[in-house]
Amino acid sequence: MMNVASDQRQNLLMEVTKAGFALDDAQLFLDTHPCDSGALAYFKQMSEAYKEAVKNYSDQYGPLTAALNSDTSYWSWISDPWPWEGGMK
Repeated sequence: MMNVASDQRQNLLMEVTKAGFALDDAQLFLDTHPCDSGALAYFKQMSEAYKEAVKNYSDQYGPLTAALNSDTSYWSWISDPWPWEGGMK
């Protein structure tokens, strides 16, 4: 059984995943329809949603990728347990 904190973490990660998928899908569509203004607007909307989802997750649980590490005094990317160490429980 998952606890509330784990449920919240999974929910935030799902928001990142959903927004990232929508962003990738919009990009692929724009590759073949570069002048579609609706698709361009949707891409911008999903880009903002993705950035917001990543920020919300990172603010709570740390960076999702090493490139998002913002700590300048310590390489905190390694601080949390890795998934195989129980980090996603």
